[in-house]
Amino acid sequence: MLHVIANTRFFLTAFVMERLRGVEGVRVLPHGNHDRGLTHSLAKFAEASLPWVGLGSRAFAAGYLAQLRAIEPSDSVLVFGVENVKELRILRRHIRAQRRTLFTWNPVRDYQQNPLLRLVHIRALKGLGMEVVTFDPEDAQRHGLRLVDQVYRDVSPYLEGDVAQDIDLYFVGQDKGRLPTLARLHAAARQAGLRVHFHITPDRHRAYTAQERALLTPTPLPYAENLAWVRRARCLLEVVQPHQSGPTVRSLEAAFFGTKLLTTRAAAVRDDLYTPGRVFVDGHDAPDSLGAFIRAPHPPIDPALLARHDMLHWHRQFI
Repeated sequence: MLHVIANTRFFLTAFVMERLRGVEGVRVLPHGNHDRGLTHSLAKFAEASLPWVGLGSRAFAAGYLAQLRAIEPSDSVLVFGVENVKELRILRRHIRAQRRTLFTWNPVRDYQQNPLLRLVHIRALKGLGMEVVTFDPEDAQRHGLRLVDQVYRDVSPYLEGDVAQDIDLYFVGQDKGRLPTLARLHAAARQAGLRVHFHITPDRHRAYTAQERALLTPTPLPYAENLAWVRRARCLLEVVQPHQSGPTVRSLEAAFFGTKLLTTRAAAVRDDLYTPGRVFVDGHDAPDSLGAFIRAPHPPIDPALLARHDMLHWHRQFI
């Protein structure tokens, strides 16, 4: 049996994990640590650092530990997007499965900006006794991790009924220092006569000018509402951090929902889902052709290619 340990309180993880509901031989185990505070942090530090700590735990609830200990040595475990090293060290002590895989669902630099601490972080992950895999080609090459496809899920249940595509370019996400790029692309799209909808939430503790605030929305968008906007869009916008080479979930949303993609990720031209008629790469394609690109039709993606990224099939490589 494959046990998938995932933080299903995160909306996107829960959405993707729904695809495994009822699949024979697969069990999704919600990761049990969500407490905060100094006392809880100290308990986690002690359990992760002290080798003589027994089977009891103050970091995780007894019911969660019992589920971990019920995993048999002949089973497989996929830890999905749980990358706190202290928590992973505690998990490792309670899991007897011989095959254990850790999928990092963010680029390594998102966790450690300092290059030295980043190497320490990677060494700690590799020291957990799990195979560490990533969707990001640059991380795989630089840190010696196994490269796997980015993952999403089939969205056919969300495609019922006709929806008018009354938005040409759609973006949703937090600023994360990307506002200058977003403002530039917003202006370029408007100048090309495109209908644009951006839902940008501000970064905490950052001061914005009046002009910048005009592009911001104070509250995040629930994922179900985001998918409703995706269905109305002809093209989705992916703006990545400079260090990211692998496709974000935005790329996969565009592919599965059958829309086009405008991306700032230069490595997108090497994606298996890339075709010039469906993916426009900022800085690579001619800026004045954006309007024509979005308005032109494009062929559908081969379902067999999409299946490689669908959680229903993607999980099988870890059994």
